[in-house]
Amino acid sequence: MGEQRDASTIPLKLEYVSGDEKKFRDWLRRYREEVAGEAPPDEWLDGYLKHIFSEQGKNRHIWWGVSDSRKVGFAVALITPQPADRQRVAGMIAEFYVYPEYRREGYGARMASAVIEFLHAKGCGDIHASVPAGNVRGLRFWETCSFQIARYVLVHRPGMKLEDDEEEEEL
Repeated sequence: MGEQRDASTIPLKLEYVSGDEKKFRDWLRRYREEVAGEAPPDEWLDGYLKHIFSEQGKNRHIWWGVSDSRKVGFAVALITPQPADRQRVAGMIAEFYVYPEYRREGYGARMASAVIEFLHAKGCGDIHASVPAGNVRGLRFWETCSFQIARYVLVHRPGMKLEDDEEEEEL
């Protein structure tokens, strides 16, 4: 039997995703299904992929997280000018997904670190990440990566059912 290495000691690198990689489409669908609770319609997914890959390498970067020649997840990051000071740029980790079989082994933290390092190297001061409401595991993950809650973003959608009143609790 071969010697097994601790996953946290295996280097992880970011490799750009090609726009024609079917595997990325499949994993993006799974990610969106996990986040939204249902798979996105094909028309939406195709339009979204066309949009994000039209910006690949400009202000949007789409990577595989690769460790020991295995794709363990993917990340999508944006670099945008700050609204108050167009000379400064901010980073946004827009999509971040670690494949279920690689979770809780340190791959996510190493992939996040690589994305953050890239964004800092591109001059980003602030780097933002977001998680859907109720995703406590995602929130705790980003907090372990030195992110902190800076604001709450509220969404109004016509027809959206409001949650029952709950006791206030501190986030």
